[in-house]
Amino acid sequence: MTVQMGIVKIEVKIPELTKALEEFKQNRLRSLEVITSEVKSAVSSTLNQLLHAEMALFLGSPDQDDNKRNGYQEREYALKGVGSLRIRVPIDRKRKFESSIIPSREQIDPRLKQDIAALHLSGISTRTLAMISKRVLGVEISKQAVSDSLASVEERALGWLERPLDEEYWALFIDGTNFKMQRRGSTEKEPSLVVIGINRQNRMSILSIQPGYKDNADSWREVFSDLVKRGLNPQAVQIGVMDGLPGLEKAFKETFVSAVTGRCWVHSLRNAIAKCPERLRLPFKELAHKVMYASSESSARQAFKELKLAMGADGQRAVYCLEKDLDSLTVHYRFDRSLWRSLRTTNPIERINKELKRRTKSMESLGERTLMIIAAFTAIRLEFQWRRIAVDSERIFNLKSVKQNSIESTMESMIN
Repeated sequence: MTVQMGIVKIEVKIPELTKALEEFKQNRLRSLEVITSEVKSAVSSTLNQLLHAEMALFLGSPDQDDNKRNGYQEREYALKGVGSLRIRVPIDRKRKFESSIIPSREQIDPRLKQDIAALHLSGISTRTLAMISKRVLGVEISKQAVSDSLASVEERALGWLERPLDEEYWALFIDGTNFKMQRRGSTEKEPSLVVIGINRQNRMSILSIQPGYKDNADSWREVFSDLVKRGLNPQAVQIGVMDGLPGLEKAFKETFVSAVTGRCWVHSLRNAIAKCPERLRLPFKELAHKVMYASSESSARQAFKELKLAMGADGQRAVYCLEKDLDSLTVHYRFDRSLWRSLRTTNPIERINKELKRRTKSMESLGERTLMIIAAFTAIRLEFQWRRIAVDSERIFNLKSVKQNSIESTMESMIN
């Protein structure tokens, strides 16, 4: 029996097949190892024949009349789906031959590098991946090779983060998060600034992730300026939802002059409760939720008056935390009711923060390049989910129900 697979031909003789079936019954794992070994041998033989033929064609060209073969160089090559192979690369006397099948400096199949990059970007550290690569990928990969694999997706990843913004976005979510960054031999905590937009179809999209920026008003001005340079229409932005960073609201309105600002309820409530006496924290939170989840802006303002009255002098500092931002905390009531839940907080950015921190948790520290690529990977992955569901749909708050291999889709987007 002959099995033809493109340029690889495997012959199986019936007597040997019968014997192999018996061996499978006795020791299945050992038999699988034998098959793997024979497949590797067949693939190595095929590659060697191709390399031999490639050299023959090279030496047969008119400009190589005075050139000849000069032996072989044996080396290992990691092929996706097969593992580590021993190959013989022919050498010519003039050292002019360069194989297009297996380039001289290539030790790993480019497709395998993409797989390594996907595993690393999914949250597996370079150290762990190097340790398990032999079993998972069939070839032992060094920590340096894992880091180098990111080059296979770097250009597309960074390009996506800086893509032109050719859609109009009417709402922006603005917030920062901190990561351990490695610079000049030292590791320090540095913020990354994140902006998410909602387009005219009420789909969310990650517009900007800027690692290594200081979380202050001047840094945000640079981020807003960059968004406009990339094509964001500032006149289309109706609202920006943010935390209470000093100067941020002013910096936002300098660029988005016709927009209102919304304050994140999660940040504001957390800050207020921290200033509340222990015995008043539970009733304060319950009364604050009546403001947060009121049926209208007027009802919310009435609920706040009741909160202020109930807290009295003892809860004055906590009440003031909400009172000074009450206009921004209730601005979401001016939009369609179906959007209130989305506009009350910067939770979409918290989702990015959570995903980024989950993926970088096993990594002791990050260089800026690695963080940028991981940020792009995470952003594109979330984008696949968010683009399918509008923010005014209840399903946006239960994205776990979305059945999709988003990691595979993300890698395809970054590679192709």
